[in-house]
Amino acid sequence: MTSPIQQIEQAMLARLRTVSRPYAGLTIESYGAQLDDELFGWVRTVPAAWVTFDKVTESTRISRRRFRLTGNFEVLSAQRSLGENDGRMGGPLEARDVGVYQLIEDNKLALANQKLGLAIQPLTPGAIRSVMKGMAQRDAMAIYAQAFSTTWVEEIPDDNSGNDDLLRIGLNYLIKPGDEEVDTSDLITLRS
Repeated sequence: MTSPIQQIEQAMLARLRTVSRPYAGLTIESYGAQLDDELFGWVRTVPAAWVTFDKVTESTRISRRRFRLTGNFEVLSAQRSLGENDGRMGGPLEARDVGVYQLIEDNKLALANQKLGLAIQPLTPGAIRSVMKGMAQRDAMAIYAQAFSTTWVEEIPDDNSGNDDLLRIGLNYLIKPGDEEVDTSDLITLRS
């Protein structure tokens, strides 16, 4: 069974993959620590958009087993830094020459206000932060992460084992000072 977080992430990926774009060659994947690759193999896959779960920002109990969670997901947009005044700022586009700012905007437009066919609140675009601006191998790279938040309800299965019920309490009394022997004890049954 997949978790709601996995379902949301997979639905975001599916939505990004179905968007018609005026450029080709965009890699869209779940983020799997691509940026930790010391050989920078991910550079060959740009332009790219990577989707990842960030964190749960709020949890509210609705009932004994139901919780309303608000969480952040991120879409990382990665592209080589193009020269001044060309595709980076929205100039003429060739097959793989989409600028990173256009990539961020296109990803935002694809996901904003979407419920993705799930029982969630529509995705709300949030802050954009710089992940990387600099050299990777011999390429100048720019990577930005945009947050998207949503709210969903999770139901925690009821555990009928009863293992965590407190049924009895055992009390031992040490009456004689300095003596570590139990002089008397009680066993109190709380529930039968």
